[in-house]
Amino acid sequence: MIEFILIGTGWRAAFYMRIAVALPEKFRIVGIYTRSDDRAAALKEEGWNASTDLEGLLAIKHDGVIIASGADGFCSLVERLSQKGEKLLTETTFLTMSEEELSRLEKCEALVLEQYWYTPLYASAKKALSKIGRIDQIYLSALHNHHAASIVRGVFGLEDELPEVSGYDFKSEAVKTGSRRGREMDNEIEAYTRKLRICRFSENRLFIQDFSTNQYHTYLFPSHFEIRGERGTVTEKGVVYTNDQGILIKEDFVFHRDSEKINQKLYLSHVTLGGEVVFYNPYRGVNLNDDEIAIAQMLDAFCQGSNVYPISEAIRDARLGKLL
Repeated sequence: MIEFILIGTGWRAAFYMRIAVALPEKFRIVGIYTRSDDRAAALKEEGWNASTDLEGLLAIKHDGVIIASGADGFCSLVERLSQKGEKLLTETTFLTMSEEELSRLEKCEALVLEQYWYTPLYASAKKALSKIGRIDQIYLSALHNHHAASIVRGVFGLEDELPEVSGYDFKSEAVKTGSRRGREMDNEIEAYTRKLRICRFSENRLFIQDFSTNQYHTYLFPSHFEIRGERGTVTEKGVVYTNDQGILIKEDFVFHRDSEKINQKLYLSHVTLGGEVVFYNPYRGVNLNDDEIAIAQMLDAFCQGSNVYPISEAIRDARLGKLL
């Protein structure tokens, strides 16, 4: 059991609340800080220990502080809590920071919850990369800015290198089919922007970013990625490659669900590639989505004393992400 103070009550903060409810034997939120008296009162009605008094909450015994409150005052808050000796976990709130602020934050210690490499899909894709040899091209139409940068940096093994970038923003419209509330069926037309970026790195490496501003919440534009190596290609569907004998091999990712329904749902059990397990869900039978599975794994690593994504890596993501 590890106990957290949660700062923030928005959409991202709700991830941690759901994880704590789903895995009470592992994680407990002992206090939630909000600037709003009304919001604190509403959370208290739901059974949470919510308050507008941050110092009072910090006086409660806890193991770490999760900062999920957005960009406003983020830099000074991280610095202040870091100086107090708090063990910090933060959201990826670095994209809008100035270079001066990023330099200040680099001096702090925190686990940043950049979760995509820990999701079932991208964790599985990572296991397939060794099959395709030297990688020189990535096409990504799935994630924006710092999340995309995290994937690209991980695949190419980049640290501080920034690319030459050219790009184009295309304004368009489409039927609104989804939002953070879920499926939308009013046939409303929404404006969106398709953002195309071509990034050239050293050693003849290419990254193409193709992201639409409504992509996270539309059912019309499916997410897609393609990682090209000298021996093959990895996509969200699987891998196609040639072995040392020149034989062409195609292996699909198979997302296995529990054989019996639990609470009327079939939950992810594991992922296989060519019959080999490449991802095992450590929270089988628990109502967590892919992002929450990933975040819970990072929280578990924190419990074990590991910082799997230090703030220095997230700041590198932000510096690349600003170019996208």
